[in-house]
Amino acid sequence: MEFSFLQPKQNNFINLIIRDHVIRMIELKSVNPLVIKRTNERFLPPNIMRDGKIVDEDVFRLIFEECVEDWGLKRKHVRFVVPDQYVVTRKLTIPSNVMDDEIIGYLYLELGSTIHLPFEDPVFDVHVLHRSEKTELVLFASPEEHVTMLSSILEDFKMKPAAADVSSLCLYRLYYEFGQRNEQDHLLIIHFDVSCITLSIFMNHVPVFIRTVALPQDLKIWEVSLANTQLEWAGDIVQFNVFLEDFTTEVERIMNFFRFSLNQGNEEVNRVLIHGDHPNLPLILSKLKEKLAVKVDSFEQEVYTQEQEVVDPNYYYPLGLALKEVQ
Repeated sequence: MEFSFLQPKQNNFINLIIRDHVIRMIELKSVNPLVIKRTNERFLPPNIMRDGKIVDEDVFRLIFEECVEDWGLKRKHVRFVVPDQYVVTRKLTIPSNVMDDEIIGYLYLELGSTIHLPFEDPVFDVHVLHRSEKTELVLFASPEEHVTMLSSILEDFKMKPAAADVSSLCLYRLYYEFGQRNEQDHLLIIHFDVSCITLSIFMNHVPVFIRTVALPQDLKIWEVSLANTQLEWAGDIVQFNVFLEDFTTEVERIMNFFRFSLNQGNEEVNRVLIHGDHPNLPLILSKLKEKLAVKVDSFEQEVYTQEQEVVDPNYYYPLGLALKEVQ
């Protein structure tokens, strides 16, 4: 998703992820070979952000200022991710005589008549699937107000917002980079962290379906280890297992929706990739493998820092953001 910012050189980027529970940053040394220059993270106390929205701006700014100073982010060009809760996708068909440079303007004219979104004043990006008698495309939309707010915060701390993206594209980019792709795959990516779950279905390298599922409030229970280096589950594991049963049913329902409603029974999801920093991710992966009739796996390739240390998989999500504009 682009928002008309200038694009500086690849090696001058900081890649920033802000979730309800954590701020993570990654900077590349090189793309080929893929080497990480540095990573940093700062866990957020509960209720500073909720459902992708900053609810205690004063405290958030104090914490974020410390990150900017400690990580040396001033005057850096920054890519960031729009929270999943504020991203909507639509598969649309428009007249074939609308040229590529006219599509965004055409979509704005159709708002409220043939195109309906759950918010006003959207920012658009599009991916054209194919052209024939009609043009078929995928629309990505996010509230302009929210994107502008994130951009303004970066500017307030002397950073230069350069590009915005969505989590699904970040993870797919890494899946592509790691060579796990199969051209015949219809891939469901599940991004599962402690605040929300995002399910995205990719077909021919394009996300044709994205849905965010909120975790019940009483399951958003986690603690940070004494070393402040990892999340630890602090809730009722029996209750979490009950939720997982319902969640796997929802995954199956979404896969059936893709097969029968979006593709009239002609195409189906044949692979599931799961990623996230939820402390119970191994249990989640095991449950999905047990219940789903398709291949379920996670990222398996290791990535190294310039000191030849293995990068924690929690940084794979911002790493996918770092690969934006490269592939």
